[in-house]
Amino acid sequence: MEHRSVIALSARDGPYRVIVEPWADEFQIEPGVRCQLVALHPHLFPSFEVELYQGVLIVYVNEGESTYEFYRGLVRES
Repeated sequence: MEHRSVIALSARDGPYRVIVEPWADEFQIEPGVRCQLVALHPHLFPSFEVELYQGVLIVYVNEGESTYEFYRGLVRES
């Protein structure tokens, strides 16, 4: 059974970038568009660590063997 953890992302005032680590994948979050970052792991519920650095939101997906999916609205982008 695959375990999932989810973070919902949205913007109010203006766009911002999200970097997903440890892959260094970047996504632009636009106002009015709801996004989700879903962490997946085969044995554990994965956890997140979030850091704001120079206006960029960095989200670390923890636990080895974790992967992730990024959704913009209902569309999967990764």
